[in-house]
Amino acid sequence: MTRLLSPLFLAISTFLVAADDLHLKHASETGIITVHRGDSTILTQVAAPTTRPYLHPIIAPDGKGALTEFSPGHHKHQTGLYWGFTRVNGRDYFHNLQSDYWKRNSAKILEQSGSSVSWQTSYDLLDAKGQAVLTQTQTWIMSSSDEEHTLDLTWQGTAMVDVTIGKWKYGGLFLRMPWHKGKTMGEVVNSALQKNNQAEGKRAVWVDVGMDIEGRDDWGHISIFDHPKNSDFPQPWRVDGQLGIGPSRAILGDWKIPKGQTETIRHRFVIHTGKLDPKVLTKKWEDYSKIPYRDVTFISSPAKPVPLIDLNQARLENIVEMDREKAFSLLFTQLAVTDNPEIQKALLKGILLGLDGQRNLIPPATWLELRAKLLDQNNPELTKYLEQLSQIFGDKEAARRALATLKNEDASISDRKQALASLLTQRHKGLAPTLKSLLNEPALRIDAIRAFTSAPTPDAADLLLNHYPTFKPDAQRAIIETLATRTTYAEALHAALKEKKISREALPAYITRSLSLILGPNFAKEFGLQKLPADKEAEIAKYKALAAPTALARADASSGRKVYQTICSACHVMYGEGGKIGPELTGSNRADLNYLLLNILYPSDDIADSYKMVTIATKDGRTLAGNVSEEDKQKVVLNMIGQKITIPKSDIKSRAISDFSMMPAGLLQTLKNDEVVALFKYMQTKQQVPLSK
Repeated sequence: MTRLLSPLFLAISTFLVAADDLHLKHASETGIITVHRGDSTILTQVAAPTTRPYLHPIIAPDGKGALTEFSPGHHKHQTGLYWGFTRVNGRDYFHNLQSDYWKRNSAKILEQSGSSVSWQTSYDLLDAKGQAVLTQTQTWIMSSSDEEHTLDLTWQGTAMVDVTIGKWKYGGLFLRMPWHKGKTMGEVVNSALQKNNQAEGKRAVWVDVGMDIEGRDDWGHISIFDHPKNSDFPQPWRVDGQLGIGPSRAILGDWKIPKGQTETIRHRFVIHTGKLDPKVLTKKWEDYSKIPYRDVTFISSPAKPVPLIDLNQARLENIVEMDREKAFSLLFTQLAVTDNPEIQKALLKGILLGLDGQRNLIPPATWLELRAKLLDQNNPELTKYLEQLSQIFGDKEAARRALATLKNEDASISDRKQALASLLTQRHKGLAPTLKSLLNEPALRIDAIRAFTSAPTPDAADLLLNHYPTFKPDAQRAIIETLATRTTYAEALHAALKEKKISREALPAYITRSLSLILGPNFAKEFGLQKLPADKEAEIAKYKALAAPTALARADASSGRKVYQTICSACHVMYGEGGKIGPELTGSNRADLNYLLLNILYPSDDIADSYKMVTIATKDGRTLAGNVSEEDKQKVVLNMIGQKITIPKSDIKSRAISDFSMMPAGLLQTLKNDEVVALFKYMQTKQQVPLSK
């Protein structure tokens, strides 16, 4: 895309953002460094001796409002702008800010006054024995005007031992702005114009957060730029449900700093207000990076060059929304002219992601010729993508080959799972006999069980219920979840509960609520969750008394882990295990019993929009409940417990957004008293414990 600014506009812009003189003050006892413009403090660096350093508050350039937040209730471990890795040799510095993790070496001023100022902090990240694992140095340079602040960061991490930053969906630099449930309007936008949760995990050269700020009539913004010299540029970004953001290489996998070596990471922050102009922001990024944005087409990884389209689908999705036909015409044209198999695979993968959930589309006029040319390369990965695309184009022979792959016990499990997914998306008829046989294959059993949601048969409910007693708990759970997606299935499950073929205790609370929605008040009256007493304080006091310190001391954390696996792990990650429906619990405020009780007993009292339950009824009779993880003009991706489902919008009959959390109230009422205490004991652990037999 061509980006041009007129000379007049450039001249005006230069005049408007001319930097004012700044000066620094340093309170050496507390470690607080403040940046002043005239008589106003515009930024505060907190660099205490034994806690993680952070920047807060950062004041808007015109002085109206603070753009950062201090330890919000939804993420108490986060304040303002900070740096904390989630896995450093297995130790979590993202959720832990205290003295047994952090020790300050120094905090000093480098340039005290002028059109820009500079300061530096140095901290040791400590292991469990109090020894330094990594020394991180942050060097900051700031300039400011009434229109914007510019803040440059050079982060350097020197390894005291061999360091591995473990794979995780966030960790590193992070920004927390003042988001408040039900009050704050805001938006995350990245350089590919992908917004909010669509930007989660995607690579981008810049990401901007804008939102309502108390005391302002317009939005406050903080934009973060990635630098071309950073490893794995452009990095993927974490975007959470409360509009917190941060770049994180760890999303891609483990990365290392050998002992004695130093990793350097650079970022720029542009703090501004008003309406976001992505073109202007991209021009600012180009000025920072010294490269044109249009040249960010390929990035280099240690293995091989990979087209950015393979790594950031936002551009493709955005083009598709604007002009679907033109977008795919361009991609297929590029496929036809390139002979590089890596580029071909990346383009095909991008096309498949853009067409996810679609079926019976009309292929381009050149498709058969292009497909033959690519198949001639005898590249297995290319062939796999071409077969998937052929099915989307309604190729019956491709569907026949996919069915043959699914039936072939000598094919890889991953290929067979992909074949099943493609056949389900394309509504392939005649799957039932194969699904029945797959129930006897442990590696494909759960996929086959879930397939009956999209490929219903008259005898599916009876078939699954007959298998239920002989299957392991994970497959039993999948059967119950599947039977809660269609009215006829749910009626069969209701009958099995009445006849005690399935115990009431085997019914998870979230399924109980789904069945109540499908089957109505009769089911809810017989098997539904009990309503909580109206007196919240009394209910919390009851469980606090039950989980008194003496009771917790006697409780068995391993037994608590078993309870956790039963009622919590399907939706929450803790110690690296579990589902990703609700917030991760590893670093939450679990040691606080009040916090635990409030969030378990009354999960809908303070809920971000991204965790609200969305119920979709499809035209083919399914009732699906979950959180929306992705959405564009063509499809909705619903994050359900145990699986993600892509639903074409043309298949949706109705859609309802609840004010309730996916997590139902009343979970503790399903447990015995000793199970409740054991659960709390486990929830308050600081490291994983063995699972009770």
